[in-house]
Amino acid sequence: MTMRLHTERAQGMVGDHHATFIPTHREDNDTPIVMQVSMSVPVSLEDVEAVFWILVNGGATLEPCELGDDQYAHAMVLETFLHEGSNRIYLVRQDIEDIKPGSGDYALLLMIRRRVAELYGRPDVPAPRRALTGV
Repeated sequence: MTMRLHTERAQGMVGDHHATFIPTHREDNDTPIVMQVSMSVPVSLEDVEAVFWILVNGGATLEPCELGDDQYAHAMVLETFLHEGSNRIYLVRQDIEDIKPGSGDYALLLMIRRRVAELYGRPDVPAPRRALTGV
C-alpha cells in the first residue's frame, strides 16, 4: 500500500498583496486537515527586514528569480513568518540593531532595506512638532 502525501497550500495577505505558499508543516504531510486558522498579525517594516535577513542568510538572493520577484517575496514573507515564528523575528531584529555601519553586514542590510521599501514602501515621516510659544 502506498501512502499518498499531500502538499497543501496556504493563502495569505502581506499588506495588500495576496500570496499562496506551502506551510512547512504541511509539506508532504499525510495527516488529515481538520481546521483552518486565520489571524491578522501587525508587522512593521523592520519585521519584514528581519524576515529578509533570515532568508538571505539562509541562501536566498535578492535577484529577480528569487526575492527580487514580487510574488515570490510576498510568499516567502508569509512562509518565513509561519515557519520561524515571531520570537525569532524579534531576536533577528535585535541582531540587526547591532550591525555597525561600514561592515559587510551593513551593506547587505542596506540592500535588504531597499528591497523591502520597493515592496512595501516607507511610512511618511511626521513633520517635526513646532515648539509651543507662550503669547
